[in-house]
Amino acid sequence: MTQQTPKVAIYVRVSTEEQAKEGLSVDAQIDKCNSFCQARDWNVYKVYRDAGFSAGSLNRPALELMMRDAQEKRFDIILVYKIDRFSRKLRDLIMVLEDLKEKKINFTSVTEQIDTTSAMGEAFFQIIGVFAQLERGMVKERVELAFDRKIKLGEVIHRAPFGYTFQDKKLVPDPENSENLKEIFEMWAAGVDYKEISKKFDLSSSALYQIVKNQTYLGKIKYKGQLYKGKHRALVSEDLFNEANKIEKKVENE
Repeated sequence: MTQQTPKVAIYVRVSTEEQAKEGLSVDAQIDKCNSFCQARDWNVYKVYRDAGFSAGSLNRPALELMMRDAQEKRFDIILVYKIDRFSRKLRDLIMVLEDLKEKKINFTSVTEQIDTTSAMGEAFFQIIGVFAQLERGMVKERVELAFDRKIKLGEVIHRAPFGYTFQDKKLVPDPENSENLKEIFEMWAAGVDYKEISKKFDLSSSALYQIVKNQTYLGKIKYKGQLYKGKHRALVSEDLFNEANKIEKKVENE
């Protein structure tokens, strides 16, 4: 079976500061990439050019168009003159290469020893995958450390629940709803029908149920299944909270 000639997307870029530098012009990059393709009998599908755009961000018109075309698998290879024409951020490069791997689209550079169409390509992708996994793990660790620190400081890590508002990044009673919150608990504990409570305070039945079960109103924070003392003021007493939660109501979702 005759092997199909690959279709190549050529990507070229210059930033405003680089346009005057010798050897970095868009036309020079295109010539080099075309010669590279001719030497390998590759067909050029399209040239995507970003003139006057920095490599510090992936928000570039031609790059975005090329990645949309990649989604539709309109070509088999992306070719750049130099990797820094594509991106100067390792994280962005890893992210894009992982995406290309899933689509079975190769990535090649004219001037660097990166050619995922060769036998070394799979090894290269495996290395990229290791770095990607490491990056994801490090991000997860940083997020968990940040959350752990917030919990130790007694800070809430989610949006302000009904009855509270955020002020200077701190959870404080909402003057408009904090008193209503207490009345909700009192009515629930007294056995008032949940539909009547929902109507009075303009709350859905599911939101009402979540309010009654929310231990944030005790001045506590729940994180990873554990309760911690928060820095915010409690809006209901433990007695009232416990009394309300003794009352089992069958609440229908609205």
